[in-house]
Amino acid sequence: MAVALPFSSATAAAALVLVILVARAVLAVLRFRRYELAIPGPHSLPFLGNSFSILFLKHEEILEGFLNLWGHGRDLSRASFLNMLLVFVSKPEDVAVVMKRKDLQDKSRLYYDILGHAAPNALLVINGAKMKAHRAAAQPAFHPEVIDSFVEVFAEEAEKLVRKVKQRQDILLQEELFFTTACAFCRSTVISDTPTKEKEALIADVVDKIQLYLKISNERLVNPILWPKWIFAMTANGRLCKKEIARIRASVHQLINDRAIKLKKLQDMEEDHFEKARRSLLDVFLQKNAEGQETFSSDAILDELLMYITAASETTVSALNFAFKMLSLRPDIQKNLCEEVSSLLGRGATKRSIVAQDLSKLQYAEKFLKEVLRMFPSIPLSARQINEDTELGGHVLPKGTTLVVNYFGLHRDPVNWPDPLRFDPERFSPEQSQGRHPYAFVPFSGGVRSCIGYKYAWAVMKTVLATTVRDFIVEPANDGLNDHTKFHFFFDVSIKLKGGVRVKFMPRD
Repeated sequence: MAVALPFSSATAAAALVLVILVARAVLAVLRFRRYELAIPGPHSLPFLGNSFSILFLKHEEILEGFLNLWGHGRDLSRASFLNMLLVFVSKPEDVAVVMKRKDLQDKSRLYYDILGHAAPNALLVINGAKMKAHRAAAQPAFHPEVIDSFVEVFAEEAEKLVRKVKQRQDILLQEELFFTTACAFCRSTVISDTPTKEKEALIADVVDKIQLYLKISNERLVNPILWPKWIFAMTANGRLCKKEIARIRASVHQLINDRAIKLKKLQDMEEDHFEKARRSLLDVFLQKNAEGQETFSSDAILDELLMYITAASETTVSALNFAFKMLSLRPDIQKNLCEEVSSLLGRGATKRSIVAQDLSKLQYAEKFLKEVLRMFPSIPLSARQINEDTELGGHVLPKGTTLVVNYFGLHRDPVNWPDPLRFDPERFSPEQSQGRHPYAFVPFSGGVRSCIGYKYAWAVMKTVLATTVRDFIVEPANDGLNDHTKFHFFFDVSIKLKGGVRVKFMPRD
């Protein structure tokens, strides 16, 4: 007589499927742990990994928490969070591999999806063939002649900053510098010619909204609970971010349309008049759009301009903040810089504004800015995605790993930078640069994912720095931050000084 089973065949099949799924999950976790624990790093728990090491840190403690745990050695180190593996790369030899290998060029989806939320088609955040085609098409817009044509614009914005500084000698720099650089980049990317008062008001509104967007994005970036899009969308900040993105895009879209109309009028004039007109990045993009290049659709143009203005302003301001802070603490360096600037731009009644031909002559300024970017890299960490099991630095990194390039550790590596906490612009003299690993200093990344607009950034930094030093002595503020080796940092899209950068500007004459 047959015995009736207490469960049906369907139930048995479901149970078997469940057992198989659980077994596969367990095997995946065991495989993950095998790869994870083979890489040096602090103690981590199964599945949870190192979550508790940063879970209860405040926003301003996250960067230093990461650097203290994983950022000071030369060899690969790892961290894991909920079975998500991060591997930190700090040695020039390993960084070179990451930046040169074709299979390691994809940006981390998590990290850059958050930063690129407002501009998902921008070069900074796209990957693969789309990225290569976009970069190749955009390259002419970053030709040195294009940049040189806008130094006059950068100088005008720098002179506006100088006039503001005269009225407020002791200032917190972040807000003033961000407005100056964002306006400079807006004018060189979108407007090209001198803006009307209406355009200036629109640019100011865009800059304000971008700052709010960056603040919200960073708060999300350091809070893993907000990483899933659907959770973030339900929060008050998520709803606010959606509104601000829509407003920013509408404003930039208006600027694009206005410029497109003006460009069409120029094209309808005599050909030589059009050719002599100063061409903005937008002009180049619009021309490629008119030629039918799919890479530069209307949405792609908007995304590219928005991301460029945002990223370029944020990183340039970070560098200038620390530049002025270090000038206030090192009068010897400031004296050398002032002598170079005065020899070019004059002083007092004989002073003049900077022009494109001056930039290459500011050699000490360049060494100084490089040392600033060595010690205080605007972007202290960047992330790449591993799409297949990969060997690096003697370890096998499993598919799905996030590679974190640690610029902070790389730029303070004692093998390439003896006495790395000493601030010395002469490290970048030709004599001291000989024999140094080419990837020991990469403030704008390297390889095919290097910053396409780094020459713009150099032009703006030199222009703002020289124009300000021409007119002012930079002195320390009464903020107690008188030793750069004791600075404390936090990550807010770019690296920032806790408490902000405050200095005094005293007129030279």
